[in-house]
Amino acid sequence: MTARLSIHVPDEAVHVCDLGTASEIVLGRDPQADVVIQHESISRRHLKLRRYDLDQWTAEDLGSKNGTRIDGQAAKPHSPLFNGMWFAAGDVYVRFEIVDPAAEQARIADQDRRRHSSMIWNSRLRHGAQAQRLIADLLRGIVDVAEARRGFLLSTDNHGDWRVRACYAIEPDELVGHAFSGSRSAVDRAIGARRPVYLSDQRDQAWLMQQASVLDAGIRALLAIPLVHDGRVVGVVYADTNEAERVYSDLDAQLLDALVGQAGNVMSALELEAGLAKVSALLNVGADGMSAEMGPAPHWTGAGLLPQRETNP
Repeated sequence: MTARLSIHVPDEAVHVCDLGTASEIVLGRDPQADVVIQHESISRRHLKLRRYDLDQWTAEDLGSKNGTRIDGQAAKPHSPLFNGMWFAAGDVYVRFEIVDPAAEQARIADQDRRRHSSMIWNSRLRHGAQAQRLIADLLRGIVDVAEARRGFLLSTDNHGDWRVRACYAIEPDELVGHAFSGSRSAVDRAIGARRPVYLSDQRDQAWLMQQASVLDAGIRALLAIPLVHDGRVVGVVYADTNEAERVYSDLDAQLLDALVGQAGNVMSALELEAGLAKVSALLNVGADGMSAEMGPAPHWTGAGLLPQRETNP
């Protein structure tokens, strides 16, 4: 049987790497490493994995600056790795597992099913016409492909302030002030960095571990994806789940990027039909595909990021 690494780089989707038949694997920031991990806490040649017999693996730190830790302790030469074990290279957490052939077949079948689901949602977005339906399909599509429990979509008003434009399986009053049990920091980071933010396990995001709301709600995985139109962030989609085994991988990022790639069409339709700057109604999106306006769109208060505002030349 082969082995696999699930590499949790902060802010990113989990990178899944099958180790194949090699007897030695070097992990590091060096482009020539067998497994390249691009993170500032990783040394160019950080650690080495060795295979003995069929399924016996060990880990050895290669004198890295930030070290390798197994079960919280500094890795010793030829430290054994067992199925399901976690180790940390710098600030990057890695899960080691032996691949079970039956489980691998089930994983491949699930990936095919989710690719098909993503294709269907992409088709609906491409051929949608009415703005309200486009927003509903975008939010439902992302929640569905991400296999999340709930989600919402933010957009900016004519003052550059963020408002909750649509919500799915979450009540508006749950998004106001300290009542929100998700991560405002993830939304802020997605807006500020203009790139998606993923969390698949609390241990791989130290800045989220400190948030009582996330831990108290039992959230195990979340995402915040910015919607960019004409070079500016005009929206953000957030989704989370309390499913313990949910991991957002590179495949998830690819499928969700394809959906977000249609977001420009959604935003264009909004501007044509109602004017994005004049959005005022909150859209409640149902699992049955129906949606209804619920009154004024509530303001969104981030965890520290100021509202995005246009400046006059």
